[in-house]
Amino acid sequence: MAKRGFRGLSRRTLLKGALAAAAVPATARIAVSAETRKVTEVNGVKTAADMAKAEAEGAMLFYTHDSDPAGAAIVEAFSKDFPKIKASYLRAQNGALYAKLLAERGAGRYAVDVVQFSEVSTAIDFQKKGGYEHYESPERAAYPANALGTPAGYFFFSGIDFVGIVYNSEKVTGADVPKNWKDLLKPRFRNVISCKQSTSGMQFVQWFELKKLYGDDYWKEFGKLRPHGFDSRAQLFERLAKGEEQATILGEWAGYQLVKDRGAPVVFVAPEDGLPATPLATGVVSKPAHPEAARLFLDWLMSPKGQTLYQTNKFLYYPSLRKDAAPMPGGMKLADYKLIFPKSMDEYEKAHPAYVKEWNAMIGL
Repeated sequence: MAKRGFRGLSRRTLLKGALAAAAVPATARIAVSAETRKVTEVNGVKTAADMAKAEAEGAMLFYTHDSDPAGAAIVEAFSKDFPKIKASYLRAQNGALYAKLLAERGAGRYAVDVVQFSEVSTAIDFQKKGGYEHYESPERAAYPANALGTPAGYFFFSGIDFVGIVYNSEKVTGADVPKNWKDLLKPRFRNVISCKQSTSGMQFVQWFELKKLYGDDYWKEFGKLRPHGFDSRAQLFERLAKGEEQATILGEWAGYQLVKDRGAPVVFVAPEDGLPATPLATGVVSKPAHPEAARLFLDWLMSPKGQTLYQTNKFLYYPSLRKDAAPMPGGMKLADYKLIFPKSMDEYEKAHPAYVKEWNAMIGL
C-alpha cells in the first residue's frame, strides 16, 4: 500500500491518551521485580525468571484474543527458543476470553499463566479485580513509560491494533470505491458488508469512536445494510478475499496484510477522519500455574525476538512500541496513520453494555 501521508499520532500521544483516565488504584501485591531478582540474558532475552525453575515447570499456557494460527506461531517461537518448556495457547474473542477467564478463577481453577486482551478497558478491569501478578520485566527499559500500564508492572502494550476500510477491488469499482467511513453507508453495500460480533474488543473500539465522530445515526444507518457479523478475523477476510463479502468496516491491518500477501484482490483505505486503534494488553495472571515460565514468556514477548515476531509474522502484523523497533513490513510506521482511540477510559467502559445490546440486535443475535 502506498504511503498516504495522513497526520499521525506519536507513540507518546497514543499511549498517553490510552491511559489518560485509567489510573488504577494499586491493589495489595507482592512485587516481583527485576530489581529484587537476578537478571540473566538467555537466547537474547533479558529475564528475571529463575531459569532452572522455569525449565522444571516445563509448561506455559497463554490465553489470547488472536486467531489460532497467531496463537500457534507465538507459542511455537517461544518453545523453539526455550525447548524445555512446552508452551500452549487458548484463543477466543476478547469478551468470550475474559468471561472464560473470570469463570475459571471464580471456580478456583488457575490453569492459565499469561493473558493478552485486545483492548485496554478489559485489562484495566482485570487489574482492578486483582487478576495480575506484579512483575517488572528487565525488558521494560526499551518501552515508553505509558506502555507499561498504570502503575507499571501489571500489563504492557504488546502491540497496536488499528482498522480502516477494506474492500474487494473486483467487486467494488469506480464511484462505489469507499474513501471514508460514511461511504460505507451507501445502499449498494446492503447484504455484502461485514463486521465482527460484539465479543470483539476491536469492534467495540470502532463502535465507540465512530459514534463519537458521527453520532448515533451512523450505526443506525449501518444496521440497515444488514451487515454480516463474524467471530474471527480469519473468517471475515477469507470471505472478503473470495468476494462473498464486498467490503468490511472492520478492516484490521493485520488481516488485510495476510490476504494481500496471498494475492487477494483487496484494498486498504485509511479514512482521513482517523482509524480506530487500541493497544493490546498482556500480563502474567495472579496465581499462575507456571510462575517462572510465565515470567520468562513475558520477558521473551517484550524482547526484540518477541516483538519482531509480532511485527513480521503474517498472522500478527502488529506494530511494536519498543523504542528500537523496526518499521512494519512495507516500511510503514504508526506515525503514517491518524489513529483515534478512547480518551476517557471511564466513559468507554461504561458504554460497553449499550454497545453489546445494540450490536447484537443489529446483526441478529
